[in-house]
Amino acid sequence: MDFLVVHNVGMPLPRTVEDFAKVFAVVEPEGVEGYVDGAAGHGITLSRNREAWDALELLPRALRGPDDRSTVTTVLGVEEQHPVFVAPVGFQQYVSGDDPTASAQAAADSGARYLQSTFGSASFTELEAIEGLRWWFQLYVFTDEGLNRALVERAIAAGASAIVFTVDLATLGHRDRDIHTGFTLRGARPVPCVADIGHHDPRLAPVWASLDSDISWSTLESLVENSSVPVLVKGVLRSDDAVRCVDSGASGVIVSNHGGRQLDTAVATATALPRVVDALDGAGEVLVDGGIRSGIDVIKALSLGASAVLAGRPALWGLGVAGRDGVSEVLRLLVEDLATSMALVGARSISELTRDLIDGY
Repeated sequence: MDFLVVHNVGMPLPRTVEDFAKVFAVVEPEGVEGYVDGAAGHGITLSRNREAWDALELLPRALRGPDDRSTVTTVLGVEEQHPVFVAPVGFQQYVSGDDPTASAQAAADSGARYLQSTFGSASFTELEAIEGLRWWFQLYVFTDEGLNRALVERAIAAGASAIVFTVDLATLGHRDRDIHTGFTLRGARPVPCVADIGHHDPRLAPVWASLDSDISWSTLESLVENSSVPVLVKGVLRSDDAVRCVDSGASGVIVSNHGGRQLDTAVATATALPRVVDALDGAGEVLVDGGIRSGIDVIKALSLGASAVLAGRPALWGLGVAGRDGVSEVLRLLVEDLATSMALVGARSISELTRDLIDGY
């Protein structure tokens, strides 16, 4: 059995994604665990994200042969080893302060596309130095348009091949667990990406205070016009919004409710996904996050029309339990389960994951 050092305590490497979640809840301080695993309000959307994936029933094809399965897929015209991406997560240093690049390094190790948050723990310079890293930059828009332009330009120069514009953070959602534990983010710590561009005051408090709560369709149109790489819009749940995003120049959308962390009782992503896919009808890429915990969840998402999924909390559980190795292991478990489940539903390639595999569709 493999052993890793977890918070300076030797322990067996968890064997399932669920086990990583359980160990994470034990080894992390209450405030940090609550920040990661908590959600807006009473956590209704958080729970429904999972329930919606579980409620979908599979209709496996018989006599298809399990040999020569391939998880290779194409997203935005680029070949990916598999459709499990690492979601953008800010403030990872609170989960594991040892290495700000641990998650990104693990993504590179695992052949996973990595999404770097504006408030991520690594800087552009650090990401640039990671061999084999394939990544996109997730942008929160600030009132300082010069800062926005500088972040996008520096990200692209450092290797980001797409910009992910998050649109569901007009204000911070009401998160009960953080209120109960008293967990807060320290405002004096610099934001690495903002510091990297030479901003005059990269401290978290003033940077956070300058988030633009008045973003609009013109904000998206301006971002598309000034970006030399594709722009995806993250935080879309409505089909009409998805269509307008693409009409405004976006290359696609990410169906997301911020992991249930923003608006409680917002629709589950598994419910919103097929509506968005049908509305776009191939006009743009559709990705999805929220409640992805297994390869079976990935199969359901792709069968409903997503081209890839984003895993957020599972990657954080791996990070908190065992750093870079933990994230790599979580990704391995998800991709391995995807390949196994593909054999069981009778799909030899990602292109064979179609809607007829879902009962009722």
